[in-house]
Amino acid sequence: MRVVFLVGKLLTLAFWLVVALSLLGLVQVPDPQRLNWLALAIVLIHLVEWGLVGKQLKTLGSPLKQFALVMLFGVFHVKAPDTRAALNQAL
Repeated sequence: MRVVFLVGKLLTLAFWLVVALSLLGLVQVPDPQRLNWLALAIVLIHLVEWGLVGKQLKTLGSPLKQFALVMLFGVFHVKAPDTRAALNQAL
């Protein structure tokens, strides 16, 4: 299961890297407008996700760090085995 979450995190990181490079004009993508709309939709989904689980994740340490990880990785951070185990111990 850890491998699945690691691969998910790596793919998510690659997606955000492509979005950032596209916004800076360093990478040409076939349909940049579609990529921008997709990135905006994912940011909104991650904000909703933070709204749902943010209080629980604040118990793990720095709220800013937890917010950044949720915004970057989303469900791959929230549902990761390490995060779930830490939450169970904190609660």
